[in-house]
Amino acid sequence: MFPVRVYMRHPNRMGECMGYFSLDDSEERGVIVLANNLDESGLIDCFLEEWAHARTAYLADEADRDDDPHHHPSFWAEYGRIVKASREVAW
Repeated sequence: MFPVRVYMRHPNRMGECMGYFSLDDSEERGVIVLANNLDESGLIDCFLEEWAHARTAYLADEADRDDDPHHHPSFWAEYGRIVKASREVAW
């Protein structure tokens, strides 16, 4: 896994999304950006989804992304694992 930075931005700078993940230009670290107007529950949910994107960013199983071009084929399994683990944490 690579280092990931997390930023909060005003929703006017976010377009239509509440959050996103991207790799920086050198692809040696990831960036998660979250809208700063989310309530605690929304912020946690959005962060968990973007963290799942970060965790699946380098996986090679690119087959059949036509059905869901924004999510890696292993994304939903990783997202489910992360959500399940987060339920054991007192936020």
